Amino acid sequence: MGICDIPSQSLLSDRELFRARVQEAIDTSRSNGAQVAVFLIDIHRLYEICSSLPEGEAETFLHELARRVHQVCPPHHVAGRIRLDEMVVLLSRTTREEVNQLGEALVRAFKVPVAVGLTGELRLTASIGVSLLPKSNPTVTHLMRRADAALSMARRSTGERLFLYDSAAEEAEMRQAELERALRNVLVTGGLYLEFQPIVHLKSGAMTGAETLLRWRTEDGGLIMPGTFVPLAEHAGMMTAIGGWVFREACRQWTTLEGHERLRLAVNVTASQLADPQLLDVVEAAVAETGIHLEEVEFEITESTLLREDPRSIQQMYALREMGVKIVVDDFGTGYSSIGYLRRFPVDRLKIDRSFVMNIPESQKDCALTRAVLAMSEHLGIPTVAEGVEREEQRRFLDRHGCSEAQGYLFSPPVKMNVLATLPVLKRT
Repeated sequence: MGICDIPSQSLLSDRELFRARVQEAIDTSRSNGAQVAVFLIDIHRLYEICSSLPEGEAETFLHELARRVHQVCPPHHVAGRIRLDEMVVLLSRTTREEVNQLGEALVRAFKVPVAVGLTGELRLTASIGVSLLPKSNPTVTHLMRRADAALSMARRSTGERLFLYDSAAEEAEMRQAELERALRNVLVTGGLYLEFQPIVHLKSGAMTGAETLLRWRTEDGGLIMPGTFVPLAEHAGMMTAIGGWVFREACRQWTTLEGHERLRLAVNVTASQLADPQLLDVVEAAVAETGIHLEEVEFEITESTLLREDPRSIQQMYALREMGVKIVVDDFGTGYSSIGYLRRFPVDRLKIDRSFVMNIPESQKDCALTRAVLAMSEHLGIPTVAEGVEREEQRRFLDRHGCSEAQGYLFSPPVKMNVLATLPVLKRT
C-alpha cells in the first residue's frame, strides 16, 4: 500500500484536485463574502512510522489518522494528502472562530496515542499551519504559500505546534526573506566567523578538544545565532557552500593552535552536507590546504539526521571513517529511536543532549535517564560527552556515573581561537 493512499472517501491524494477545490471555494467567497481557510498538518516521521509497520497495521494506522481528522472537522470540509508527511484540510464558508476551534481540536486529536498491533501504541507529534484567505491577494497560490509559512513557524515552536498566519506572521515572513537575501551574499561580503567551545576530560580537567560554532555578524552589527540562520541556509540550498567554508576555516585556525595534534576538532555537519556528493572532495581539499590530520577531526551529526537512513549519507559516513574522520552523534536521546542505529552506523562518540543535563541532579527522572544512557554507552564501548554543563554538581554527577567528557559554561563559553589558546584547561593537557 502506498503511504499517500490514506483510505477515506473525502481524502484526496491528488494535489491538483485539491487546488481545484480551493479555487472553487475562493470563487464562492467572492460572491458571498465567506471566509476560506487551509490547514496544513505535518505528522512528524509519518513516512518512517508507516514504513516500519507491517502492511496491514500501516493501513489500519492510516485509517485511524483519517478518522480523527474527519471526526473533528465540520461537515463542509475537504481533506487530502499533498506531501508524504502532510495532510491538508480546506474549510469554506467558515469563520475565524471556527478556524481557531478546529485548530485546537486537531492538536488534541493527534495528542492521543494510536494503538498498533495487539499491545503497542504510537505517540504522535503534529505541527499545524493555518492560513485564512488574504484580502490583498486572494489566490490559491498565495493562500497555500501562507499556510506553508505558518507550518514552518509551527515546526519551530517550542510550545503548542499550531500557528495561524496573520499580519504579524506576514511581517515576520518579510523579515525572514530579507535575512535570506543577506545570507545569500554572506560568503562574499563577510560576516561569518567561528568560535570554539572546549571539550574537557571530567577526571583530569584537561581540554581534549573543541566544538566549532558558527556565528553571523550582520552589516548593522547584529549577531544572529545558528538556530536562526542555519535552517534558512538549508531551505535555500546554501548550507553545503557555507558548511564547506566552515570546515576549511576551522581546519585553518585549528592548525595554528599549539599542540593541536593531541586534541580533537569537532565540526557540525548538517543533513544536506552529509548527503552532498562533493563532501569528500571538500574534506580532501581542506587537508591539502591546511595540512590537518583527519585523525584530529570529528564530524558531529544529529541523531535526527542519522535516523533518516539516507543511503548516500550512510555511504559517505563509512568513507569518512576510512579517511580517519570520527563520527559523533549530537543531541543523543532526542530522536524517535536511539538504540538500533548504534549497531548499524560507524559511531565513535555520543554527545548527551543538554536537555538531559540541565536539571540534574535535582530531577530524579533526568538523573535516571542520564544514568541509563551512560550505562548503555559504557556497555557498547562508546565514549560520551555531556553538553550544557554549567554547575559543579552536574560535573560531579556525570563523572560519578561514568561520563568521559563534558562541555559547557562551567569550563568555558565559546571563544575565538586567540582566546582558546590562552585558556587554563588547554594548559593542563
